Amino acid sequence: MNLKSLTVALALLVLNPSALAQSGTPVPARPPATAPAVTPARTPAEQTAFTRGRALMTEFLALRVGRLWNTFSPDVQAQYGSLDGFTAFRKTGIDQYGKETKLVRERTFMQGGEAVYVRSSIYAKYPDQVWAFVMGFTGEKVTSFGVLLEDERTNDPVALSR
Repeated sequence: MNLKSLTVALALLVLNPSALAQSGTPVPARPPATAPAVTPARTPAEQTAFTRGRALMTEFLALRVGRLWNTFSPDVQAQYGSLDGFTAFRKTGIDQYGKETKLVRERTFMQGGEAVYVRSSIYAKYPDQVWAFVMGFTGEKVTSFGVLLEDERTNDPVALSR
């Protein structure tokens, strides 16, 4: 899956979570405040992606990028050129955005043959923005990887125009 397809899939998930619902019944945008939180069951592939994605992202956020790099498919590695290039990408992220200060949510879904893990977080230098790291797994390999601005939490009219 290319990054463009992944971006479209994530945008659909972020903007309309019910688009991934498996039943014909519409999913309410927000459950009533009194309803208990229900976590949908994950498929085995999604559970594996969740567990592996969380572990790899924990290392990536701590600037330990080697294991993640080694799980990348050749196509994903080509996006960064080399381990040094990928390390520079991560260091630039730390310099520009700071450290993760709040984990907003983690989720998984299936997109074609990929089990996709998404980690949405807030970073120190931009506390009003939610960034989503997206990692797609095909078997043991990470076959897509990217980061997107998921949400802004400001009173800016652009952020409220959904």
